[in-house]
Amino acid sequence: MKTKLRCWALVALTLLAGYIPSLNPVYTDQQLVFDANVLGTWVQANGQDTWEFTKRDAKSYRLVYTDKDGHQGRFVARLADLNGTLFLDLFPEQKTEDDTAGFYKFHLVPIHTIYRVKRTELKLELAAIDYKWFDKYLTDHPGAIQFATFNGRKLITASTTDVQAFVLEHQEMFTGDFSLKRR
Repeated sequence: MKTKLRCWALVALTLLAGYIPSLNPVYTDQQLVFDANVLGTWVQANGQDTWEFTKRDAKSYRLVYTDKDGHQGRFVARLADLNGTLFLDLFPEQKTEDDTAGFYKFHLVPIHTIYRVKRTELKLELAAIDYKWFDKYLTDHPGAIQFATFNGRKLITASTTDVQAFVLEHQEMFTGDFSLKRR
């Protein structure tokens, strides 16, 4: 139960930190790629938060994110190649041994977060969608992509096809850059 709540707390923090969540993924199965160079433990610039990628299956990773206080969130991570640009899609991992009541779980909506990826031998450069850019753009162009507002925050509700078209057309919105260095 505590792990599940921590995972959802991380999702909530993602919403508060300025990242844009999506109900649908940025990929189709045909666009998924697996890069073994992503496997391993990566450390954020603050030197305290870690991202540990292990192989989950042929086209996905298991990501254990650990913050500076030791709290963890577990995700299914997938790399997608969209016209030569790599995107990382994170989705909360559903644990089978979770003891949370089924009725309660029914009310939780897992979401995707999308990052543009540039990989070098020793670094993963991730860029998140800048919330201020996204909010202003949708204020000026309300029909650009389907979204809903939840607690004053925008949530992308568009289909995968529309999400892909939007992220490829508006790569300037990926400004929340941060680096992960291989441990």
